[in-house]
Formats: sequence, structure tokens, C-alpha cells
Amino acid sequence: MKCANQYGVYLFLLVFNLMFPQQKATTAIYAGRMIDVIQSKTIEDVTIIIEQGTIREIVEGKKVEGHSHSIDLSKYTVLPGLIDCHTHLTDPTYDKSIDPYETPIASLGILGTIHARKTLDAGFTTVRDVGGDYYADVALRDAIKKKWIPGPRMFVSGKALNITGGHGHWANWMAPQFDVFPNPGNPVDGADEARKRTRELIRNGVDLIKINATGGFGTARSIPGAASFTIEEMKAAVEEAEKVGLKVAAHAHGADGIHNAIKAGVHSIEHGTLLTDESIQLLKENDVYLVMDLLAAYVELIEKNEDFSDKGLNQTNQEAYTSFAKNFEKAYKAGVKMAFGTDASIFEHGRNAEQFKLMKEAGMDPFNIVKTATIESAQLIGIGNRTGSIEVNKWADIIAVKDNPLENIEALENVIFIMKNGEVFKNVE
Repeated sequence: MKCANQYGVYLFLLVFNLMFPQQKATTAIYAGRMIDVIQSKTIEDVTIIIEQGTIREIVEGKKVEGHSHSIDLSKYTVLPGLIDCHTHLTDPTYDKSIDPYETPIASLGILGTIHARKTLDAGFTTVRDVGGDYYADVALRDAIKKKWIPGPRMFVSGKALNITGGHGHWANWMAPQFDVFPNPGNPVDGADEARKRTRELIRNGVDLIKINATGGFGTARSIPGAASFTIEEMKAAVEEAEKVGLKVAAHAHGADGIHNAIKAGVHSIEHGTLLTDESIQLLKENDVYLVMDLLAAYVELIEKNEDFSDKGLNQTNQEAYTSFAKNFEKAYKAGVKMAFGTDASIFEHGRNAEQFKLMKEAGMDPFNIVKTATIESAQLIGIGNRTGSIEVNKWADIIAVKDNPLENIEALENVIFIMKNGEVFKNVE
């Protein structure tokens, strides 16, 4: 008798739902202007229909009736959520009051929650985070994914691989008798060690591998222009990453290290400070992305006027920055694939969008500036079919600014509306 009653209830509900189908909750965004980064054009008066975090329809004109929610952005320019491909959200380098040797690793995770919110509030709905101690970046990524805290969608590398004595081997500055840290970085030497450590990173849940192919500015006794890993060592890491569909990003300032990394099969060159014409040619021939952090360079060389006299540049800070910006322009005009990355942590998190005006000053046109921070960055990460542009069936990652950034690129420094995956995190007043 009980089963018969349950069957009757199920039958009634089935008939009811067929006769009176329930409408799914939808949100309609009416945009006065929308930037189409795929077609490189601006569309006036468009309505974007969103359902369950996904863009379901894009129609001309204002058609917001019949939807659960509507958002009026008729006075604003709408564009895809921004993407920064070179951040360090659990790194407080910019704050000299924080001693990394006195700070528990849990504190870096807590700081990461603050940095994540600032980054999201700046309009960056996705980041690639390339270097986090003790997997604090993995934990932060997962906390955002589980909606414990607000923040951008994260793709993380864990700790970058470095050679003994190379960039990222943080005990370099200490006298030998004090070199006793159990993990003073992530030093590996030889192809077998590089392969093993890559496997460990993969086991611990990273989304990509980062490898330091040259020295760096932030490590004592390290020369940015000097190559570090051999081609064979880096190739071992690339092979292990590609087995499970992961990409490899190579920190590389000097030309020799850039060339070695490209020959080893990496997927992106980070920084590229001292690249040459040969570097540009290799990048193009091998379809490798270039991620040049103009903002970090500007902050360290010009704004802070840091002393880099021990780094082998043989230039004033102004000369060094001018050279870097010129290399950016050469790579762009040569047709190298470029993604947006800032090295956030060198400066206070949330300032990421200040790099846009530096890119324009370095010779890039506004449309391509926007494309580097949207569809090009999405393609580098491997999510170009899900985000990076406002298109049907992509995630609803949408931001809005008051002015048209194609006419005033600095408008992107003041994002007034932010939606990530259909959820609104900042709305117009």
C-alpha cells in the first residue's frame, strides 16, 4: 500500500511538471557597449542572458523582460573578466614589515585571502599563480573553489623548480654554516631530480609547473641574465607535465635561459627582460607565449628605485626599464603571442590594472591590450573554450567600466561591476 501511494505521488509530480514546467532562474545584463575580443569590435546595445553561471544567449537591444533578474549597465562598457597570468597571491613581498622567516605558513594563506579579494575587486576573475610556498596556493585555490572565500579562479604551480644556488634558492644570502633550512626553495639538480620533483608537484594537485630557467632579481647572489637549468633538465619536467596535460611556465630573464627553455618545450616565457631578436624568432617559431611584467619592472626600477647594481645589468634603472619596454614593443610588433602578467606581490595586490597604461606607452594598441588580458591569457592557461570572451556557452565572467577602455585604457583601473561564473561580486551603485 505504501509503495502504491509513493508511486501515485511520483506520477502526480511528473504530470504536474510536464503541464507546468518550472522556469530556470536567468539573469539579463543590458550593456550600453560590449567589447567583442574575438571579432575585435565594439557592439552597442546588447543583452546578455545568463543561466546557472553560463552565458546562454546574446541578443541585440534591450530585452530584459521575462528573466528572474536584470542588471542595467546601459551607461557602461562591458567586457570579459580580466586574467592575470603571473601572480603570487600568497606572497607578501611588497610588504617589507613581513619577515618570511618569522611568518608561519598558515599566515601566508590568511594573507592570500586578503590578496585574492583585492585582485577580484580589481576586475580579475581568473589568475595563474606561479609560485607558492608549501602549497599555500593550492589551499587558497581550493578555498575559493569551495566558496569559503571570494577570489579569482586560480590555476596554481606550487613551488617553482630551481637549481642549487639559483633564483628561488632563498638560503643563498646566508653564510654556509647557516644553510640548514629543510626547504630553502625547491632546488633540483639533474634530469632525474627534475622529473621526480615535477611528479611530486603533480601528486600534490598543481595545475601547471613553473621552472626558473635563469637567475632573478629577488634572490641574493643570483644574476638575472645567467642561464640555470640545462635543456635536458627542463625537458624532463616538461615531459612529466605533458603526460597529465599540464603546461610549464619558465621564469627567464636572460637570452640563453630563454632559448634553452624554448628548446626544452616550455609553453610560456615569464619576464623575458633581456630577450633578443633570436629570442623573438624562437618564440614565434615554437608558438610559445611571452608574459612580460611591465608593472613589476616599473615599480622596482622606477617607483622604488631599487639597487640592482649587483645584477650585471650595467645600466641605470631608467635605462633598464626603457630597454625592457622596448623589448616588449619589439616582441609585440613581431607578432609574438603575448599574455597578460604582472608579477603581483612585487607591488601591492590589486594594482594589476595599472599595467595597461604601461603597455600602451610601450606601443601596444588598446584592442590588443584588452585581448592579452582576456582571450589570449585564457588560451595560455588552457581555458579559452570556457572564458576570456563574452560568448554563448562560456562562463559568465563579466566586468564593466564607466569609460570605453579602447579610448581610455586607464578606465580599467576602476572596475565598477564584477561577475564571476554568474555571481555578482561588485555592482553599480
